[in-house]
Amino acid sequence: MSTDNNVMVVIKIINNSQSPQNTSKFCRLNLNNNLSDIRKKLKNSKTINDIDTLLFSKKEGDEFVEITEEDFPLEEIIEVINKTNSKSYYLYLMKSLNPRWKILNEKFKLDYGRTMSSDGIKIAKKRAFILKDCELIEFGANGYKKGRLGFESKEDWMKKSNLFVNVDGINVHNFVEFGLSIESSQNKNYTEEINSTYQYTEIAKVSLKFDKENLVLTDDFKNKVTKAIQSKDHRSFREITEDYGQFIPTEIIFGGRVCFKDIKVSSENSSDKAKGGSFGVSFGSSKLQIGRNSGKSEKESNLCNSDCIRFLGGKHPDDENFDEKCWIESLKDYQDWDCIEFKNPINIFQLLSDNLYKKSFISLGKKILYTDTKDYNYILYGAGMYQIFELNDDNIPSHISKIIQNKNADCDIFASVINTKNSKDIFFNCQIFHTNNNKSNEKPSIIIHSIQKESKEFQKWLN
Repeated sequence: MSTDNNVMVVIKIINNSQSPQNTSKFCRLNLNNNLSDIRKKLKNSKTINDIDTLLFSKKEGDEFVEITEEDFPLEEIIEVINKTNSKSYYLYLMKSLNPRWKILNEKFKLDYGRTMSSDGIKIAKKRAFILKDCELIEFGANGYKKGRLGFESKEDWMKKSNLFVNVDGINVHNFVEFGLSIESSQNKNYTEEINSTYQYTEIAKVSLKFDKENLVLTDDFKNKVTKAIQSKDHRSFREITEDYGQFIPTEIIFGGRVCFKDIKVSSENSSDKAKGGSFGVSFGSSKLQIGRNSGKSEKESNLCNSDCIRFLGGKHPDDENFDEKCWIESLKDYQDWDCIEFKNPINIFQLLSDNLYKKSFISLGKKILYTDTKDYNYILYGAGMYQIFELNDDNIPSHISKIIQNKNADCDIFASVINTKNSKDIFFNCQIFHTNNNKSNEKPSIIIHSIQKESKEFQKWLN
């Protein structure tokens, strides 16, 4: 090798036919640098477009072999061609045919926080964590699916339109409520969206999973959280959420999905719609406007048709009718994939170290999660008897019940009992009962006592 380790290198990209492309790039590189450092230099200098989709390779005879870049110096894979009084250095980059999690993470910013919105999920401006490793699972033939998608409420619409299609739980509910609280200031009407239904075709290619141990906290995020704790100002945590997002999905499905909206045209308004118009529906991270024009009025009642309104992943010409075979064929290239579903979201503060998370939890303080009034038929059969009102899923929402059962949530429960008939002879009080067996599914109860001068049987309606 040359005594001068910084040399001008000719960079060629190998296509799928194992032959170099005609175009070449030039860059001065250090032969002693590891390939990971070489990749960073090529990326920062913008010498090679889409460098993250290319792999280092070494020429072995007439073929090119993929090289793992960890702890590999450039000089071990470079091709040196001796010429008169000079040497030429060639570096070969090969297009990757298989997906790599680092490529997907770089493209879709998977380790950035996210927030739900009516226009699709929003990626945070700043990075709170760095993903170091994950599990990548291929679906194969099991990834093909057709179905119909509908919405039960505005919460259900918000959840599914942000790609949490088959997910429930307290975490998702909280993130949905946060997204709706932001949208409420815009007076958005969800009636049309909730009443809409969609037919969809989905091709799931791979699932990418990781957990808390795979994420490394960035110094910037750590410093912001520490300052917020010290300030004891709740608004500081709100600002952190605005910059770093609210949650990180720890399972992401990649592939493609195409949706068709079922359009129902009634006789009352069909003449207006026949004059032309457009509609836009958000599903995922962007939306597609579809225009429809007609020269005559549609008089038939309950006329249904389907218009393609949304693509996630894959390629398809805008000016042609949807061709499912061509669309599926395009998904063979992982560079055409998109995020089609998120699962297992975790609040960014829960991903902190246990110590920092507890301090954040204490600094945020407590808020009222749920209030309600319930009617209760109190029947007393004898002295010393009492009634138990269990806080189960029949009496309170399931997501609130799960929060109460979480010992780490440290919830306080307040209750009062009122005699609806305002009797002066009987008074009631209550107390909250928690078991001490530390079972995660144990539900607290309200014990209701009656106080009266003379013990006798009675029946009262309380609330």
